[in-house]
Amino acid sequence: MKRFIIIALAALLVVTGGMFAYTFTTATATIGVTAPTSDFANVTANSSITAPTVFGKFTGTWPSSSLFTITPDPSYQGDLVVTVSLVNSGELIRQYHHLNMSLRYTDNTGALADEQQEIQVLNLTNAQVLFTWTSGNGTSPFTVDLVGGGYRLHPFKTLTGGSYQPQIWCEVTQR
Repeated sequence: MKRFIIIALAALLVVTGGMFAYTFTTATATIGVTAPTSDFANVTANSSITAPTVFGKFTGTWPSSSLFTITPDPSYQGDLVVTVSLVNSGELIRQYHHLNMSLRYTDNTGALADEQQEIQVLNLTNAQVLFTWTSGNGTSPFTVDLVGGGYRLHPFKTLTGGSYQPQIWCEVTQR
């Protein structure tokens, strides 16, 4: 009797497992995708950051500047996430002992316009910052501004023979 139950359970597992495997490998799903007719925000690069040609252990500060202008589409009523990334940190870490950039997200009056209402630091170990913007907060256009920070090179390094300037990327996505 025990032998019959064990054989029946084994047969049941083989049949149901086979049906599951067949369904898993042959099932399909259709996903509808609709692209918007226009972007929900326009991003414009304003200026580049240039560190002077220097030699080992040189310490300096970044000049304040407006890096990006962000203009939400007037018909878009949702919230946005502004991601600012340091895209060449792998190259920079070989040249810089430290590199810090203080960034803020402001409206056209200069008031902080992100939800956190604070300055964020972009550096070699934290190469990405996020600003969250709620629709209706502040007056367009908005800017990502560099408002401070500094850098120091490793000893015996120079910035000659290649480009070791920070490359900063800004991406705006829906929240």
